[in-house]
Amino acid sequence: MVEVWLATGAKNLADFERTPFHDMLNNTSRDHWTDVFENYPKEALKRVSDLLNEAKVSKDQTKSIIKGHCWELGLETPRKVKFKGRRDYAYRFITAILTTTPLSPKNVVRHLCHNRSCVCPDHLLVGTHQQNHQDELNRR
Repeated sequence: MVEVWLATGAKNLADFERTPFHDMLNNTSRDHWTDVFENYPKEALKRVSDLLNEAKVSKDQTKSIIKGHCWELGLETPRKVKFKGRRDYAYRFITAILTTTPLSPKNVVRHLCHNRSCVCPDHLLVGTHQQNHQDELNRR
């Protein structure tokens, strides 16, 4: 599975282009991600590879909207990683790199498995705070 995710991420990074609206929507967060996508794609993909290969398969998410096992990095709380001077949650870093989404503070990474420690790309989806809140309401 890791090879498939990395191949998709490599293709997305190779195809990345700034949108015509990039300069109108820029902020320090989006600028950071754009810099990573444009100038450090191989290093970023290597870091994602290292994180995914370090992750351990954990509990099966039979009660969530997504089936399958979560992948965790061995901590009870979500792990943070540092890359090119910026610290972020591992699940956000992995999602941003594999999807080439220049995350802004308004973006959240939704855990369809409802496990914040999970870094499995199949369980992660970029969304809004409202969508994330609705996911939590639907889970209950």
